[in-house]
Amino acid sequence: MNPSVQARDHEFTISVLPVKARILQHLAVLRQFGESLELRLQALADALSASPLWAEMPRATLVVRSAPDPLLGVVGYFDAVDTTRLEALRWQLEHLLPRLRYVSYAQAEEGCERLAARLVQRFGRDELRGFRFVAIPRGGFIVLGMLAYILGLERSQLEPSQDAGAPLVVVDDCALSGVRFGEFLGRLDSSRVVFAHLYSSPELREAIEVRESGRVTCLNAHDLHDHAQERLGEQHLAWQRRWLERMDDQGYWVGESEHVCFAWNEPDFGFWNPVTEREENGWRFVPPALCLKNRPASGAHSVSVQFQPQGKGPLGPSSSVLFGEFEGQLALGNLKTSESFVLEGAGADMWRVIVEYGNLEEAADALSKIYEVDGATLRAELREFVEDLLSQSLLENRA
Repeated sequence: MNPSVQARDHEFTISVLPVKARILQHLAVLRQFGESLELRLQALADALSASPLWAEMPRATLVVRSAPDPLLGVVGYFDAVDTTRLEALRWQLEHLLPRLRYVSYAQAEEGCERLAARLVQRFGRDELRGFRFVAIPRGGFIVLGMLAYILGLERSQLEPSQDAGAPLVVVDDCALSGVRFGEFLGRLDSSRVVFAHLYSSPELREAIEVRESGRVTCLNAHDLHDHAQERLGEQHLAWQRRWLERMDDQGYWVGESEHVCFAWNEPDFGFWNPVTEREENGWRFVPPALCLKNRPASGAHSVSVQFQPQGKGPLGPSSSVLFGEFEGQLALGNLKTSESFVLEGAGADMWRVIVEYGNLEEAADALSKIYEVDGATLRAELREFVEDLLSQSLLENRA
């Protein structure tokens, strides 16, 4: 049988991604999937699997472990570019996921009512009848549709017009850096623009009004809080300047606000990849069942998601191990030493039956149905293999 535990080659990696149990317990978007932490972790894995970045990392598998503590792992062959992407995922899980703010259709409707009230308060209903309304694709169209009914807009107010003098309301679901608004504004002839949206930070609105002084007024329904300054301290201004330079000054402002997401859209979160020297879109956190954008498109690449089985008996995987099937092999990662291992052939089969049965006798009986080896030899090799795994803290005996 010749079972063995082989150290990984220089490219093969298991990247371990801790997920704090308190986040799974308190994050509203995950509570919708039930009280079980396992179900909530599964929902988070479903969201991550919708991320387009997997198309750039085709040799990867996502592994989910719910006990003894929640973990996600990514198994595969990764170069320096991929490693940076996984580091970004680890950062997002630690800093961005706790700030996720999910907006359902009902909450968006409430936000539209609040935004409509602010438009009426600022301009009055009579003056608003002379305004035209347009939307920034794509979420802006959903918000504008709700606003049109709440404000009772006429059809002519939603159609193209050659009158550049008429005030123009530009509608969107959220504004984070103002890049999309700036691009949209650059194509407009209107001399008076109102940027009306559901969510944004006060700092962004102020930056837009300062740069577009005399032309643009900003109105929103709900504020977002910027966490960048409190996280970065004295490094905040340098960090902000660096990001604005990377954006070629196309944005108005850069911060770290709540990760606001909608039933139709999870805005892309950009991170800087120093290997490619460009900004890339990050990872998704809203499960596809709750976000239209995150439902897989036809023909889109999707990552394989596995759920690590829990051992049944006294002999089982160590609490410091994450493991999963990968390209016909069984991959194991030691969380304490950061080492990765590969089990193949008989070694992989031995691991599987140990996990399934939790004791040597039943594991040996199961192996005897697979391999034509006399019982004494099989048990001796299985015992030797288990001792090797115990010495490397990959298995533990809780008897």
